[in-house]
Amino acid sequence: MIHIYIGDGKGKTTAAIGLVIRNLGHDGKILFAQFLKNSETGEVKVLTKLNGITFIRPRMRHKGFIFNLNDNQFNEIKEDLEKGFREIKEIIYNNKFSLIVLDEILDAIEFGFLSEEAVIAVFDKFPATEFIITGRKATQAMKEKADYITIMNKEKHPFDRGIKAREGIEY
Repeated sequence: MIHIYIGDGKGKTTAAIGLVIRNLGHDGKILFAQFLKNSETGEVKVLTKLNGITFIRPRMRHKGFIFNLNDNQFNEIKEDLEKGFREIKEIIYNNKFSLIVLDEILDAIEFGFLSEEAVIAVFDKFPATEFIITGRKATQAMKEKADYITIMNKEKHPFDRGIKAREGIEY
């Protein structure tokens, strides 16, 4: 089945990690692919040490917010993510996972870095695999493919008061 965690609220990646832990508790084999994140986050430090998890982040030549990139940098990140997604597909095609997390892939699609059709093709090729996809928005086509859709809405967040992301909480 396909799980979608979307919205402008906190908790999409956290929810995905919760399901990863549950699946590991039943001897699952997990692929956790994280798009558009390039900083040292708490989950990387833990997930890369656990048996049963293959963790991958496509390498991006540029760090920082997408909104601050010039056209050349944007195109380079597009190339980086397309290459990374090809590598992730090879890993999926050559292994049998019980759970595949494509964290922030919906944002990579929304920004035009990846093709929605290419992602849906992976779902179609592995209909017996459980997928979790996250991001701020999902297209109608993605929603139609989904079996679960959970929306995380921000009602209040410290960022609105100028408080920056905190280690161990937001990253």
